Amino acid sequence: MVHPPPDEPASVPNEDLMARVQRGDMNAYQELIRLYQKKVFRVISSYQRNPEDAMEVVQDTFLKVYTARNTWERRTSFAAWLYRIAINASIDRYRRSGKDKTAYLEDMVEAQIHKSATSNRPGNALDRLRAGERRSILEEAIRRLPARQREVISLRFFAEMQLVEIAEALHCPLGTVKSNLHKAINALKSLLLGREEVLSHG
Repeated sequence: MVHPPPDEPASVPNEDLMARVQRGDMNAYQELIRLYQKKVFRVISSYQRNPEDAMEVVQDTFLKVYTARNTWERRTSFAAWLYRIAINASIDRYRRSGKDKTAYLEDMVEAQIHKSATSNRPGNALDRLRAGERRSILEEAIRRLPARQREVISLRFFAEMQLVEIAEALHCPLGTVKSNLHKAINALKSLLLGREEVLSHG
């Protein structure tokens, strides 16, 4: 039997929790935060260089979830609705801070690098160095992808969303998501050519 990771909320009736939040149930609201905070942070970290900024956007996201709770409709995936709020909050923060689109694209994965550098890694110092180098190479390749491809990659791998949920979150056809994911993977393969030795080193 395949078990979801510890913070995977798939087995929880999140739509039921959100329905309770709409009725003002603060316990349900806190439970949703507990279930989704880590993944929302991962997604937002793809847009925010500074982890402190990312945490502020996480707080903004969940505040918006509550204040806009009555705009969510049960026929809409809660996860898709939540991550759309998170992405919009990230972009809005960049607009408010005066950063242009180029800076936004260049900074998207910086916080992932920081998180990788500060995470607990097993093995000796050499193993940690190699792991950090592999992450840096991959993240540099992701940095060079077009915005929509990077958005799809972020939601697919950081938020672990299904393709249909990504389509709903990004308000685009499922075919567009599949196309962007396919293009992103092929682009990453091309960008990573010649780095196989580092990437595959155990």
